[in-house]
Amino acid sequence: MLPYSFLRTIRFISVISVISALLWNAMAAYAVKPMDVDEDATSNISAPRYEDEIRLDLENSLGIAINNSIDLKSIGAQERVRDCVISQRWRDFFPTLSVSYMQTEEARLREADSRQYRFTAESNLVVYDGGQKKLAYDVAKLQSILARNDYRIAVNRLIADTGNSFFSLLQQRDAIAIHKKTLVQGQMQLKFISKELELGEATRFDRMEIEAKVKEIELNLEKAKDDFAIGLNKFKLMLRMDWRQRVALKGDIEKDFIISRINEEKHPIDDLIVTSLRNRKEIDSADVEFMINQKKYLMSKYYYFPEFSLGASYSLTDDRYFPREQGWGVNFKVTTRIFGNSATMGGGYTEEGNKNARILSSNGSVNLLDRLDYEQELVQSSIDYITAKYKKKEIRQQIALEVATNYSALINGWKMIEIAKQQLELYDAQLEIERLKANLGDSRRYDLIKKEIERGESALSYLNAIIRYLQLASTFEIALGVDVGFLQVALRRNGSTP
Repeated sequence: MLPYSFLRTIRFISVISVISALLWNAMAAYAVKPMDVDEDATSNISAPRYEDEIRLDLENSLGIAINNSIDLKSIGAQERVRDCVISQRWRDFFPTLSVSYMQTEEARLREADSRQYRFTAESNLVVYDGGQKKLAYDVAKLQSILARNDYRIAVNRLIADTGNSFFSLLQQRDAIAIHKKTLVQGQMQLKFISKELELGEATRFDRMEIEAKVKEIELNLEKAKDDFAIGLNKFKLMLRMDWRQRVALKGDIEKDFIISRINEEKHPIDDLIVTSLRNRKEIDSADVEFMINQKKYLMSKYYYFPEFSLGASYSLTDDRYFPREQGWGVNFKVTTRIFGNSATMGGGYTEEGNKNARILSSNGSVNLLDRLDYEQELVQSSIDYITAKYKKKEIRQQIALEVATNYSALINGWKMIEIAKQQLELYDAQLEIERLKANLGDSRRYDLIKKEIERGESALSYLNAIIRYLQLASTFEIALGVDVGFLQVALRRNGSTP
C-alpha cells in the first residue's frame, strides 16, 4: 500500500491541475471572441443614388479599391483565424478537464432494487510528447506571420494593378482627344477641297480621297470611344463599383505630373537589388514556409516518440441524490507508434467509498497496422521540406532578376519617351510646312491630311510611351518592395507623389 503522505501529495497535484484547467478554459473563452459579421447592407441602408457623380482620380481610386476589395478582407479574416489557431495550440500545453454525471437505476425480481448517482471530474496532462505540441505551436505562429505577409503582398499588387489600370484609362481618354483634334483638321481640309471642287481647281476624285481619310479618322475616333467605355466598365469592376454609378475621370498626365529619368547614380542596380531582398515580403514568406515545412518534417520524423501523460480524477457516488461518498484517483498512460502499429500502456490508483475501497490497476494494448499512413506522412513532409528549401533560394534569384529586368525596362522606357517626343516635334514642324504649301497650291491636300493622321499617330505613340513609363515605374517600385513614389520619377506638380 502506498504511504499516506505520497497519496496526499498526489491528491494535491490533481486538485491543482483541475483548478488550472478551469482557469485556462475561462481565460480562453474570454480572450477568443467571434469575428464580427456585417449585417446585410440592404437591410439598413437606402438604395444608392446613381445620379450622384463620383470623382475618380488616382488617390480616390486606390482608396475605393482597397476599401472594397473582397480579397483583402478575406486575407484579413485569415489573420483572425491564425490567431485562434495559436490560442488553440497554446491551450494544448495545459491539462484537459471533463465533468460528467451518470445515473443508473436497476429493477430486480425478488431482490432489492438498486440505483446509483455519480459525479466525476477528470483532468489529464501530457507531460512529454517528443516536442510535438511545441512544434505545432511554432507552426501556428509562423502561419500567422505568413498571413500578415500575404496581406501586405495583396495590398501591393492591388495598388499596382489599380494604378496601371487608371493610367491606361487616362490613355484611352486622351486618345479620344487626339483623334478629335485630327478629325477637326481633316474636316477642315474636306471643306477646302469641296470649295476647290466648286471652283474647278480640284477633281471629284481628289475630294473622294480626302473624304475617305476623314471617314478613317471618324472610325478611329469611334473605336477609341468604345475602348474607353469598355475600359471604364472594367475599371468599375476592379473597384467593385455598381455599373450604374456615374463617374468623372480626373487627371492629366502632362499637366499633373513632372516625369523625369531615374537617377542611376542615386539608385544603382546593386543597391536596388539589396533593397528588394530586404523589403520584399515574398522572401520573408519563403523563409517562413521553409521553417514551417522543416518543423512538420521533424514532427513526422519523430513519429515514434512516446507520449506520456498523467491524469487525476475526483468523484462523488451514492445511491441517493445528492451523492456524498467521495473518491479520487491518479493514473498514467504511455502511447507510441511503432512502424505501422500503435501501442498503449498505463496504470492507476483509485480510492472510492470514502477510502473504503482501494484499487490498483494496469493495462496495455497493441493495435496492429492501424497507422500505416506514417510512411506517407514522412515522405510527403520530406518532399515539402526539400521543395521549400530550394524555393527559399530560388525566390531570391527570381526577385533579383525581376528587379534587373524592370530596371532595364524603365531606362529604355525613358528613351522611348524622348524618341516619341522628338518624332512628334518633327511631325509638328512638317505639318506647318505642309499646311503652308497646301494653302499656296504647291502640295496636295491629300498629302496634308495624311500628315495630319501621321501626326495623330505620333501623338498617340508619345502618350503611350509616357503611360508605359509610369506603369513601369509603378511595377518597379512594387518589385523593390517600397512605397509608390520611392524612385521619384513621377512627381505631382505640387510636389507630392502620385
